[in-house]
Amino acid sequence: RNAGLFQSTSILLYFGYLQILLGALVAGIDAGRAYTDWPLMAGGFFPPDPFSLSPIWRNFFEDYGLVQFMHRMSGYLLLAFGLFIWWRSKSSGNQDIRTSFNFVIAVMLLQMFLGVMTVLYAAPWYFAIIHQLGAVLMWIAILRARFITGYPPQNRIRSR
Repeated sequence: RNAGLFQSTSILLYFGYLQILLGALVAGIDAGRAYTDWPLMAGGFFPPDPFSLSPIWRNFFEDYGLVQFMHRMSGYLLLAFGLFIWWRSKSSGNQDIRTSFNFVIAVMLLQMFLGVMTVLYAAPWYFAIIHQLGAVLMWIAILRARFITGYPPQNRIRSR
């Protein structure tokens, strides 16, 4: 068992769950149709007038720009953390662990691409559904990598 990698993958799992919740919030208020440019939002890094609702806490759940901004930034951080863990997994002596993290990073990159396409095309239903299915696939890939890291199959030195 690779304890350090297992712990890092557990954090990635929780972070991925948070990202899925933020994506559900984006879908729930249909925020994916609000700002259809990437990487900027309405020509700027931060969406215009993100705290216009009162009381202020409502903006984090109901403002299209702020909700989409949180989902985007969380996605960037999730991908960066996923790349860091993938890089760490390359030093594992177990091929199954390395392969599972290769799959995780491939799914994360595909999910990022699907998210950008969903934004650029103003969230048509087919891109949105595929992006949501990608989130499920990402969650499963992270769970599988975490399991294999915690309970790696035995490696054999000699062949049969």
